[in-house]
Amino acid sequence: MSQSNAHLAGTLLPRGFFLGLGLVYLVALALDQLAARWRLPGTAAILLLGFLIPSDLGAVGQSIGPMQVETLHRVALALLIFYAGLNTDLRRIRGMTAAGLRLGILGVLITLAITGLALLGLTPLMASGLPISAAFLTVCCLGATDSGALEDLLAALHHGIRGGLRHLLEFEAAVSTVITLLVFGLVAGVLREQLHGDHLAVQGLLTSRLPDELGAVGLHVIAGLLAGLVVGAVAPRLIDALARSEQMLLLVAVALAFVTYGLGQLLGGGGLIAVFVAGVLLSNGRYRIGRFEQQALGRVMHPLNTAAEITVLLLLGVLVQPAALIAVLPLGLLLAIVLPLARLLAVSAVLPAARFPWPERLIVSGCGLRAAVPLALAVSMAEELPHLRGITPELAEPLAAQLLALIFVVVLADLLLQSLLMRRLLPIRLEGA
Repeated sequence: MSQSNAHLAGTLLPRGFFLGLGLVYLVALALDQLAARWRLPGTAAILLLGFLIPSDLGAVGQSIGPMQVETLHRVALALLIFYAGLNTDLRRIRGMTAAGLRLGILGVLITLAITGLALLGLTPLMASGLPISAAFLTVCCLGATDSGALEDLLAALHHGIRGGLRHLLEFEAAVSTVITLLVFGLVAGVLREQLHGDHLAVQGLLTSRLPDELGAVGLHVIAGLLAGLVVGAVAPRLIDALARSEQMLLLVAVALAFVTYGLGQLLGGGGLIAVFVAGVLLSNGRYRIGRFEQQALGRVMHPLNTAAEITVLLLLGVLVQPAALIAVLPLGLLLAIVLPLARLLAVSAVLPAARFPWPERLIVSGCGLRAAVPLALAVSMAEELPHLRGITPELAEPLAAQLLALIFVVVLADLLLQSLLMRRLLPIRLEGA
Protein backbone atom coordinates (compact mmCIF):
# COMPACT_ATOMS: atom_id res chain seq x y z
CA MET A 1 0.00 0.00 0.00
CA SER A 2 1.30 3.43 -0.87
CA GLN A 3 2.02 5.79 1.99
CA SER A 4 1.34 9.50 1.74
CA ASN A 5 4.49 11.60 1.89
CA ALA A 6 2.81 13.70 4.56
CA HIS A 7 2.74 10.84 7.08
CA LEU A 8 5.36 8.77 8.84
CA ALA A 9 5.57 5.31 7.30
CA GLY A 10 3.30 2.81 9.04
CA THR A 11 1.54 5.46 11.16
CA LEU A 12 -1.02 8.26 10.94
CA LEU A 13 1.48 10.66 12.47
CA PRO A 14 2.87 13.48 10.33
CA ARG A 15 6.43 13.23 9.10
CA GLY A 16 8.90 14.68 11.57
CA PHE A 17 6.54 14.22 14.52
CA PHE A 18 9.07 12.63 16.87
CA LEU A 19 11.82 14.98 15.74
CA GLY A 20 9.63 18.00 16.39
CA LEU A 21 8.36 16.67 19.72
CA GLY A 22 11.84 15.89 20.99
CA LEU A 23 13.18 19.28 19.95
CA VAL A 24 10.28 21.09 21.64
CA TYR A 25 10.93 19.35 24.97
CA LEU A 26 14.69 19.94 24.74
CA VAL A 27 14.13 23.64 24.06
CA ALA A 28 11.65 23.77 26.97
CA LEU A 29 14.24 22.30 29.34
CA ALA A 30 16.91 24.68 28.05
CA LEU A 31 14.59 27.66 28.60
CA ASP A 32 13.86 26.43 32.12
CA GLN A 33 17.60 26.45 32.90
CA LEU A 34 18.06 29.86 31.31
CA ALA A 35 15.13 31.33 33.24
CA ALA A 36 16.62 30.03 36.51
CA ARG A 37 19.86 31.87 35.74
CA TRP A 38 17.89 35.05 35.18
CA ARG A 39 15.96 34.40 38.42
CA LEU A 40 12.68 34.07 36.55
CA PRO A 41 10.14 31.23 36.78
CA GLY A 42 10.83 28.61 34.12
CA THR A 43 7.07 28.02 33.98
CA ALA A 44 6.61 31.38 32.28
CA ALA A 45 9.34 30.67 29.73
CA ILE A 46 7.84 27.29 28.80
CA LEU A 47 4.36 28.78 28.51
CA LEU A 48 5.70 31.46 26.17
CA LEU A 49 7.51 28.79 24.13
CA GLY A 50 4.22 26.97 23.58
CA PHE A 51 2.68 30.16 22.24
CA LEU A 52 5.58 30.69 19.82
CA ILE A 53 5.05 27.24 18.26
CA PRO A 54 2.65 27.77 15.32
CA SER A 55 -0.43 25.60 15.91
CA ASP A 56 -1.01 25.15 12.18
CA LEU A 57 2.60 24.40 11.24
CA GLY A 58 5.08 21.75 12.24
CA ALA A 59 4.76 18.07 12.97
CA VAL A 60 3.61 18.49 16.55
CA GLY A 61 0.94 21.07 15.82
CA GLN A 62 -0.55 19.02 12.98
CA SER A 63 -1.16 16.02 15.23
CA ILE A 64 -3.07 17.85 17.99
CA GLY A 65 -6.80 17.35 17.60
CA PRO A 66 -9.69 17.53 20.10
CA MET A 67 -9.24 13.90 21.18
CA GLN A 68 -5.50 14.29 21.70
CA VAL A 69 -6.02 17.52 23.67
CA GLU A 70 -8.61 15.83 25.89
CA THR A 71 -6.37 12.82 26.54
CA LEU A 72 -3.25 14.86 27.25
CA HIS A 73 -4.90 17.29 29.59
CA ARG A 74 -6.76 14.63 31.59
CA VAL A 75 -3.70 12.44 32.07
CA ALA A 76 -1.53 15.44 32.96
CA LEU A 77 -4.11 16.81 35.40
CA ALA A 78 -4.46 13.44 37.15
CA LEU A 79 -0.67 13.15 37.55
CA LEU A 80 -0.37 16.72 38.83
CA ILE A 81 -3.04 16.14 41.48
CA PHE A 82 -1.56 12.77 42.46
CA TYR A 83 1.79 14.50 43.00
CA ALA A 84 0.07 17.21 45.07
CA GLY A 85 -1.26 14.44 47.30
CA LEU A 86 2.20 12.88 47.59
CA ASN A 87 3.57 16.25 48.70
CA THR A 88 1.03 16.47 51.53
CA ASP A 89 3.02 15.14 54.47
CA LEU A 90 0.66 15.38 57.44
CA ARG A 91 3.52 15.12 59.93
CA ARG A 92 5.19 18.27 58.61
CA ILE A 93 2.08 20.46 58.81
CA ARG A 94 1.20 19.79 62.43
CA GLY A 95 0.07 23.08 63.90
CA MET A 96 -0.49 24.49 60.40
CA THR A 97 -3.45 22.33 59.36
CA ALA A 98 -6.20 24.77 60.37
CA ALA A 99 -4.43 27.72 58.74
CA GLY A 100 -3.82 25.70 55.57
CA LEU A 101 -7.46 24.67 55.35
CA ARG A 102 -8.66 28.24 55.84
CA LEU A 103 -6.23 29.46 53.22
CA GLY A 104 -7.04 26.68 50.75
CA ILE A 105 -10.83 26.91 51.15
CA LEU A 106 -11.92 30.35 52.37
CA GLY A 107 -8.92 32.04 50.79
CA VAL A 108 -9.68 30.53 47.40
CA LEU A 109 -13.38 31.43 47.59
CA ILE A 110 -12.64 35.04 48.58
CA THR A 111 -10.06 35.37 45.81
CA LEU A 112 -12.46 33.97 43.21
CA ALA A 113 -15.31 36.21 44.38
CA ILE A 114 -13.23 39.40 44.14
CA THR A 115 -11.72 38.40 40.80
CA GLY A 116 -15.16 37.47 39.44
CA LEU A 117 -16.63 40.85 40.35
CA ALA A 118 -13.66 42.56 38.73
CA LEU A 119 -14.05 40.50 35.55
CA LEU A 120 -17.74 41.36 35.30
CA GLY A 121 -16.88 45.04 35.69
CA LEU A 122 -14.19 44.84 33.03
CA THR A 123 -16.18 42.91 30.41
CA PRO A 124 -16.74 46.05 28.25
CA LEU A 125 -13.08 45.66 27.30
CA MET A 126 -14.07 42.58 25.30
CA ALA A 127 -15.45 43.78 21.99
CA SER A 128 -17.76 40.79 21.56
CA GLY A 129 -18.96 40.90 25.18
CA LEU A 130 -18.77 38.16 27.80
CA PRO A 131 -21.81 36.13 28.91
CA ILE A 132 -22.09 35.93 32.68
CA SER A 133 -21.97 32.12 32.64
CA ALA A 134 -18.67 32.16 30.71
CA ALA A 135 -17.27 34.79 33.10
CA PHE A 136 -18.06 32.65 36.15
CA LEU A 137 -16.46 29.54 34.64
CA THR A 138 -13.37 31.46 33.52
CA VAL A 139 -12.76 32.78 37.02
CA CYS A 140 -13.12 29.26 38.43
CA CYS A 141 -10.05 28.22 36.44
CA LEU A 142 -7.88 30.65 38.42
CA GLY A 143 -8.44 29.28 41.91
CA ALA A 144 -5.70 26.68 42.30
CA THR A 145 -2.31 27.67 43.68
CA ASP A 146 0.23 25.65 41.73
CA SER A 147 2.82 23.71 43.75
CA GLY A 148 5.07 23.22 40.72
CA ALA A 149 5.21 26.95 40.03
CA LEU A 150 5.89 27.59 43.73
CA GLU A 151 8.85 25.19 43.76
CA ASP A 152 10.08 26.69 40.50
CA LEU A 153 9.90 30.23 41.88
CA LEU A 154 11.74 29.49 45.14
CA ALA A 155 14.44 27.55 43.29
CA ALA A 156 14.91 30.39 40.80
CA LEU A 157 15.20 33.01 43.54
CA HIS A 158 17.68 30.93 45.61
CA HIS A 159 15.92 31.93 48.81
CA GLY A 160 14.54 29.88 51.63
CA ILE A 161 11.41 30.28 53.72
CA ARG A 162 11.23 29.00 57.26
CA GLY A 163 10.03 25.40 57.42
CA GLY A 164 6.58 25.98 58.89
CA LEU A 165 5.65 28.65 56.35
CA ARG A 166 6.93 26.59 53.42
CA HIS A 167 4.91 23.56 54.58
CA LEU A 168 1.85 25.80 54.92
CA LEU A 169 2.27 26.94 51.30
CA GLU A 170 2.66 23.35 50.05
CA PHE A 171 -0.43 22.22 51.97
CA GLU A 172 -2.43 25.21 50.71
CA ALA A 173 -1.45 24.39 47.13
CA ALA A 174 -2.85 20.87 47.51
CA VAL A 175 -6.09 21.98 49.23
CA SER A 176 -6.69 24.85 46.80
CA THR A 177 -6.34 22.45 43.85
CA VAL A 178 -9.06 20.15 45.20
CA ILE A 179 -11.37 23.04 46.10
CA THR A 180 -10.91 24.64 42.67
CA LEU A 181 -11.81 21.36 40.95
CA LEU A 182 -14.99 21.05 43.04
CA VAL A 183 -16.00 24.69 42.50
CA PHE A 184 -15.35 24.39 38.76
CA GLY A 185 -17.53 21.27 38.52
CA LEU A 186 -20.28 22.84 40.61
CA VAL A 187 -20.40 26.07 38.58
CA ALA A 188 -20.29 24.19 35.27
CA GLY A 189 -23.16 21.98 36.39
CA VAL A 190 -25.33 24.86 37.61
CA LEU A 191 -24.82 26.93 34.47
CA ARG A 192 -25.15 24.07 31.97
CA GLU A 193 -28.06 24.39 29.54
CA GLN A 194 -30.80 21.82 30.10
CA LEU A 195 -32.19 19.66 27.33
CA HIS A 196 -35.67 21.08 27.78
CA GLY A 197 -34.24 24.60 27.34
CA ASP A 198 -35.13 26.45 30.54
CA HIS A 199 -34.85 30.24 30.55
CA LEU A 200 -34.24 30.88 34.23
CA ALA A 201 -32.13 33.82 35.33
CA VAL A 202 -28.99 33.20 37.35
CA GLN A 203 -30.93 33.64 40.60
CA GLY A 204 -33.44 31.06 39.45
CA LEU A 205 -30.68 28.65 38.53
CA LEU A 206 -29.17 28.94 41.99
CA THR A 207 -32.43 28.05 43.69
CA SER A 208 -33.58 25.33 41.28
CA ARG A 209 -30.34 23.66 40.19
CA LEU A 210 -27.89 24.31 43.01
CA PRO A 211 -29.24 21.57 45.34
CA ASP A 212 -29.01 18.96 42.57
CA GLU A 213 -25.51 20.02 41.59
CA LEU A 214 -24.38 20.06 45.22
CA GLY A 215 -25.63 16.50 45.43
CA ALA A 216 -23.66 15.59 42.29
CA VAL A 217 -20.51 17.17 43.70
CA GLY A 218 -21.11 15.32 46.96
CA LEU A 219 -21.36 12.05 45.01
CA HIS A 220 -18.05 12.81 43.29
CA VAL A 221 -16.41 13.53 46.64
CA ILE A 222 -17.77 10.32 48.19
CA ALA A 223 -16.72 8.27 45.15
CA GLY A 224 -13.27 9.87 45.20
CA LEU A 225 -12.83 9.33 48.94
CA LEU A 226 -13.94 5.71 48.68
CA ALA A 227 -11.68 4.90 45.72
CA GLY A 228 -8.75 6.77 47.25
CA LEU A 229 -9.17 5.04 50.63
CA VAL A 230 -9.44 1.60 49.04
CA VAL A 231 -6.33 1.99 46.90
CA GLY A 232 -4.47 3.86 49.64
CA ALA A 233 -5.15 1.03 52.08
CA VAL A 234 -3.75 -1.72 49.86
CA ALA A 235 -1.04 0.33 48.12
CA PRO A 236 1.66 0.03 50.83
CA ARG A 237 1.43 -3.77 50.69
CA LEU A 238 1.56 -3.71 46.89
CA ILE A 239 4.60 -1.46 46.97
CA ASP A 240 6.29 -3.72 49.51
CA ALA A 241 5.57 -6.76 47.30
CA LEU A 242 6.30 -5.30 43.85
CA ALA A 243 8.90 -2.53 44.17
CA ARG A 244 12.44 -3.93 44.29
CA SER A 245 14.10 -0.60 43.41
CA GLU A 246 13.26 3.07 43.07
CA GLN A 247 12.80 2.57 39.33
CA MET A 248 10.19 -0.09 40.05
CA LEU A 249 8.68 2.24 42.67
CA LEU A 250 7.97 4.78 39.93
CA LEU A 251 6.17 2.21 37.76
CA VAL A 252 4.10 0.95 40.68
CA ALA A 253 3.18 4.51 41.72
CA VAL A 254 2.05 5.45 38.20
CA ALA A 255 0.02 2.23 37.91
CA LEU A 256 -1.63 2.95 41.27
CA ALA A 257 -2.46 6.50 40.15
CA PHE A 258 -4.19 5.23 37.00
CA VAL A 259 -6.04 2.49 38.90
CA THR A 260 -7.23 5.03 41.46
CA TYR A 261 -8.42 7.48 38.82
CA GLY A 262 -10.27 4.76 36.92
CA LEU A 263 -11.89 3.37 40.06
CA GLY A 264 -13.02 6.83 41.12
CA GLN A 265 -14.57 7.43 37.71
CA LEU A 266 -16.39 4.07 37.83
CA LEU A 267 -17.79 4.70 41.31
CA GLY A 268 -19.25 8.11 40.49
CA GLY A 269 -16.91 10.39 38.59
CA GLY A 270 -14.55 11.20 41.45
CA GLY A 271 -11.31 10.23 39.73
CA LEU A 272 -9.38 13.42 40.48
CA ILE A 273 -10.43 13.45 44.13
CA ALA A 274 -9.46 9.78 44.33
CA VAL A 275 -5.90 10.30 43.08
CA PHE A 276 -5.38 13.13 45.57
CA VAL A 277 -6.63 11.05 48.51
CA ALA A 278 -4.54 8.07 47.42
CA GLY A 279 -1.49 10.31 47.11
CA VAL A 280 -1.97 11.62 50.65
CA LEU A 281 -2.32 8.09 52.03
CA LEU A 282 0.73 6.87 50.10
CA SER A 283 2.80 9.79 51.34
CA ASN A 284 1.85 9.12 54.95
CA GLY A 285 1.77 5.32 54.81
CA ARG A 286 4.08 2.89 56.57
CA TYR A 287 6.26 0.56 54.51
CA ARG A 288 8.21 -2.50 55.50
CA ILE A 289 10.94 -1.86 52.94
CA GLY A 290 13.64 -0.01 54.85
CA ARG A 291 15.52 1.24 51.81
CA PHE A 292 12.66 3.57 50.81
CA GLU A 293 12.46 6.60 53.07
CA GLN A 294 9.19 8.48 53.50
CA GLN A 295 9.88 10.97 50.69
CA ALA A 296 10.88 8.33 48.11
CA LEU A 297 7.51 8.33 46.35
CA GLY A 298 7.49 12.08 45.86
CA ARG A 299 11.09 12.01 44.65
CA VAL A 300 10.57 9.32 42.01
CA MET A 301 7.33 10.95 40.82
CA HIS A 302 8.87 14.41 40.54
CA PRO A 303 10.29 13.95 36.98
CA LEU A 304 6.95 12.63 35.75
CA ASN A 305 5.15 15.52 37.42
CA THR A 306 7.55 17.91 35.70
CA ALA A 307 6.83 16.26 32.35
CA ALA A 308 3.08 16.58 32.94
CA GLU A 309 3.48 20.23 33.90
CA ILE A 310 5.57 21.02 30.82
CA THR A 311 3.02 19.23 28.63
CA VAL A 312 0.13 21.31 29.99
CA LEU A 313 2.08 24.55 29.60
CA LEU A 314 3.07 23.77 26.02
CA LEU A 315 -0.42 22.54 25.19
CA LEU A 316 -2.18 25.74 26.18
CA GLY A 317 0.50 27.86 24.54
CA VAL A 318 -0.04 26.00 21.26
CA LEU A 319 -3.82 26.40 21.50
CA VAL A 320 -3.72 30.19 22.03
CA GLN A 321 -4.45 32.14 18.84
CA PRO A 322 -2.45 35.37 18.30
CA ALA A 323 -5.53 37.32 17.11
CA ALA A 324 -7.47 36.32 20.24
CA LEU A 325 -4.48 37.23 22.41
CA ILE A 326 -4.33 40.75 21.01
CA ALA A 327 -8.08 41.18 21.52
CA VAL A 328 -7.99 40.28 25.23
CA LEU A 329 -4.57 41.69 26.13
CA PRO A 330 -5.79 44.84 27.97
CA LEU A 331 -8.38 42.85 29.94
CA GLY A 332 -5.85 40.13 30.75
CA LEU A 333 -3.25 42.56 32.06
CA LEU A 334 -5.81 44.32 34.27
CA LEU A 335 -7.04 40.99 35.60
CA ALA A 336 -3.43 39.96 36.27
CA ILE A 337 -3.17 42.96 38.60
CA VAL A 338 -6.50 42.28 40.29
CA LEU A 339 -5.74 38.62 41.05
CA PRO A 340 -2.70 39.17 43.34
CA LEU A 341 -4.52 42.00 45.10
CA ALA A 342 -7.51 39.73 45.65
CA ARG A 343 -5.22 37.06 47.09
CA LEU A 344 -3.60 39.62 49.39
CA LEU A 345 -7.02 40.58 50.76
CA ALA A 346 -7.95 36.90 51.16
CA VAL A 347 -4.71 36.07 52.98
CA SER A 348 -5.17 39.08 55.27
CA ALA A 349 -8.71 37.93 56.06
CA VAL A 350 -8.02 34.26 56.82
CA LEU A 351 -4.59 34.31 58.50
CA PRO A 352 -4.62 35.79 62.04
CA ALA A 353 -2.27 38.72 62.51
CA ALA A 354 -1.26 37.50 65.97
CA ARG A 355 0.32 34.33 64.56
CA PHE A 356 1.29 35.54 61.09
CA PRO A 357 2.90 39.00 61.12
CA TRP A 358 2.51 41.28 58.14
CA PRO A 359 5.79 40.29 56.40
CA GLU A 360 4.79 36.61 56.50
CA ARG A 361 1.36 37.35 55.09
CA LEU A 362 3.01 39.28 52.27
CA ILE A 363 5.20 36.26 51.52
CA VAL A 364 2.17 33.93 51.49
CA SER A 365 0.34 36.35 49.18
CA GLY A 366 3.30 36.53 46.83
CA CYS A 367 3.47 32.73 46.57
CA GLY A 368 -0.07 32.37 45.18
CA LEU A 369 1.15 31.41 41.71
CA ARG A 370 -1.14 29.90 39.08
CA ALA A 371 0.22 27.71 36.29
CA ALA A 372 -0.37 24.11 35.17
CA VAL A 373 -3.60 23.25 37.02
CA PRO A 374 -5.48 26.45 36.01
CA LEU A 375 -4.26 25.97 32.45
CA ALA A 376 -5.52 22.39 32.40
CA LEU A 377 -8.88 23.65 33.68
CA ALA A 378 -8.86 26.25 30.92
CA VAL A 379 -8.98 23.41 28.39
CA SER A 380 -11.95 21.93 30.28
CA MET A 381 -13.60 25.36 30.27
CA ALA A 382 -13.30 25.55 26.49
CA GLU A 383 -14.99 22.13 26.23
CA GLU A 384 -17.83 23.23 28.55
CA LEU A 385 -18.64 26.52 26.80
CA PRO A 386 -20.95 25.08 24.08
CA HIS A 387 -23.09 23.51 26.82
CA LEU A 388 -23.54 26.65 28.95
CA ARG A 389 -26.77 28.59 28.96
CA GLY A 390 -26.74 31.79 26.93
CA ILE A 391 -23.95 30.63 24.61
CA THR A 392 -24.90 29.61 21.09
CA PRO A 393 -22.81 27.12 19.08
CA GLU A 394 -21.75 29.96 16.77
CA LEU A 395 -20.48 32.01 19.71
CA ALA A 396 -18.80 29.13 21.58
CA GLU A 397 -15.74 28.64 19.35
CA PRO A 398 -14.54 32.27 19.09
CA LEU A 399 -15.39 32.84 22.75
CA ALA A 400 -13.35 29.78 23.78
CA ALA A 401 -10.38 31.12 21.80
CA GLN A 402 -10.62 34.48 23.57
CA LEU A 403 -11.00 33.01 27.06
CA LEU A 404 -8.09 30.60 26.56
CA ALA A 405 -6.00 33.60 25.51
CA LEU A 406 -7.28 35.57 28.52
CA ILE A 407 -6.19 32.87 30.99
CA PHE A 408 -2.87 32.60 29.16
CA VAL A 409 -2.24 36.33 29.63
CA VAL A 410 -3.29 36.31 33.29
CA VAL A 411 -1.12 33.30 34.19
CA LEU A 412 1.93 34.50 32.24
CA ALA A 413 1.72 38.07 33.57
CA ASP A 414 1.25 36.92 37.17
CA LEU A 415 4.16 34.48 36.97
CA LEU A 416 6.42 37.36 35.94
CA LEU A 417 4.84 39.97 38.23
CA GLN A 418 4.89 37.83 41.36
CA SER A 419 8.46 36.69 40.77
CA LEU A 420 9.53 40.35 40.66
CA LEU A 421 7.59 41.08 43.85
CA MET A 422 9.10 38.09 45.64
CA ARG A 423 12.59 39.41 44.96
CA ARG A 424 11.62 42.36 47.13
CA LEU A 425 9.82 40.36 49.78
CA LEU A 426 12.17 37.46 50.41
CA PRO A 427 15.15 39.58 51.52
CA ILE A 428 13.05 40.27 54.62
CA ARG A 429 14.86 37.08 55.71
CA LEU A 430 12.26 34.70 56.93
CA GLU A 431 14.75 31.87 56.61
CA GLY A 432 15.62 30.52 60.00
CA ALA A 433 13.07 32.77 61.70
